[in-house]
Amino acid sequence: MPTSVSGDRGTSRYAPISLQRHGVQWVFMPLIAFAIFAFGPSVLTPIAYILSLLAHLSSFGGPPPRLPDPISLLLEPPILTIALWPFLTLYRATRGKLLDQPEEWRSIRLATIGATVAMSLPGAALLVAVPLDMVSPARDAGEGSGFLCLFFMVLLWIPGAIGWLIGRGIAWIRHL
Repeated sequence: MPTSVSGDRGTSRYAPISLQRHGVQWVFMPLIAFAIFAFGPSVLTPIAYILSLLAHLSSFGGPPPRLPDPISLLLEPPILTIALWPFLTLYRATRGKLLDQPEEWRSIRLATIGATVAMSLPGAALLVAVPLDMVSPARDAGEGSGFLCLFFMVLLWIPGAIGWLIGRGIAWIRHL
């Protein structure tokens, strides 16, 4: 029985024993972070609305919070999906590198963890800002979320690339 995936490559069909023993659950970290940041605001917005109603002090003269629009609750995840594309690209790159170079799994794991954490730090701002924008009584509420989405669409890959390089560097230093 041949042990190679293709005739021109000499890689093994099976993953190394150390990879089989430790599992590959870490490969799904970018997808989990993506799901949290894409669907989290739609879950947190009704909670923020209820909390703002309970904590609203009308005697201080501020306008009451507005009820989140159901259409915006449904449309927010697809819009955030577009903004959070680097998480999906990271998953695809991690999976591809792991299939191409299974013996480098430790380095790929550290790089994936580094990139996911580096992209999740600015993602936390989005997770907090979007629900507050959706219940804000201000006339132009939502512009901040729009700017954050645009910022993420254009620049979120940069912390991911830096995190990937830091993770690979740590793996290289550990290998010395």
